Amino acid sequence: MNLHIDFGKRMKKIREEMEKSNLDFFVGTRTVSLSYVSGAFVPWRSAVLVSRDGFEALVTLLIDSERIRNESRMDNIIPYAPLPGMDLFDIIIAQIKEKGFGKAKIGVELGHSPRGNTGYLFATEYEMLREALPDARFQKALGVVDRSCYIKEPEEIKYLRQAAAIADAGMERVAEELYPGITETEIAGIAEKELRRRGSEYHWAFTGSSEVASGYRAYYALNGTTQPTEKVVQKGENIIVDIHPMYRLYYSDLAHNFIIGEPTAEQRKYGEMYVQVADTIVRNFKAGHTVGKVHTAVMEKVQSLGFPGTVIPSFGHGLGVMGHEWYPAIVNNDEFRDVVLEENVVEVAFLAMSVPGVWGMRLEYPVLVTAAGGEPLCKTPLEMTVID
Repeated sequence: MNLHIDFGKRMKKIREEMEKSNLDFFVGTRTVSLSYVSGAFVPWRSAVLVSRDGFEALVTLLIDSERIRNESRMDNIIPYAPLPGMDLFDIIIAQIKEKGFGKAKIGVELGHSPRGNTGYLFATEYEMLREALPDARFQKALGVVDRSCYIKEPEEIKYLRQAAAIADAGMERVAEELYPGITETEIAGIAEKELRRRGSEYHWAFTGSSEVASGYRAYYALNGTTQPTEKVVQKGENIIVDIHPMYRLYYSDLAHNFIIGEPTAEQRKYGEMYVQVADTIVRNFKAGHTVGKVHTAVMEKVQSLGFPGTVIPSFGHGLGVMGHEWYPAIVNNDEFRDVVLEENVVEVAFLAMSVPGVWGMRLEYPVLVTAAGGEPLCKTPLEMTVID
């Protein structure tokens, strides 16, 4: 349990967001919602139930219910199981009816995502709710948690700083042990051992924990998810290492670039362009800037450099509790363009640049939004680390 988090204040924010949307009851199924409301590690399909008049419960899998009851800040832990009458949504529906919200306005986490098992309400589950509660009115309510956890409290920032320090330590250990002939899986093992040694409680589940890519695997045009393989790292190859420790439910997300041996002139040239673009992202995480303004500044920098390769036009995402606080992504679309960055928001600066078949680098870098611009939470440099 996160003893230093003010959950009373947190739940007040949740209920204020419910009131703004005129919601009487909220059913949260996303992993981020489970973590944020319960204050516990909840890996199974579960739901938090919150009413505006004070009711709170967590419905979670029977085999984990005793542990979660001990570790959560919540008193009302209701177990479910794949047994008649004990299904997750049988219990949710029964609780809604029992508490008198069968004709209420109910917020649910409808949506979709490319980011793996994030916990959005399934279509079959939504139909179950509508059939069992025909007089209720249902509303998409992703903003209840997204807006509540957007600006971080001081204690949350402390946890995020500690998670960032753990990430730095893991990356430093990788730098100390890289050599020609090491495999990508060995690199991941080095990083993960150090993360655990420093106090990381969990790793990113959505992308298979730590990511490592070397040589041609670092040059993919869109530089996506790169689980480590048994590929042997050669001298002169770009190496991307992307690690995701968790401290007291709070994540870090750090991707750094290495090369063993002297870089070629071409690798240095592209590496210098990468640093300039990365620095532009970090500097523009400034309170008062809109997501659209940040995105425009970064794209203008890319264009001014005349970079000849591929750049993914997405330059960051939110960071916080387990479950991937995506809000807001630094993407120039209708959903995020006008979102204003505020002080004490934490974003991950993201950058993926590649010249297919030649070179590739990736940045993931946790940054605190301040009035003066972005404050990096990690001390790992933006520049590529050259291993002699």
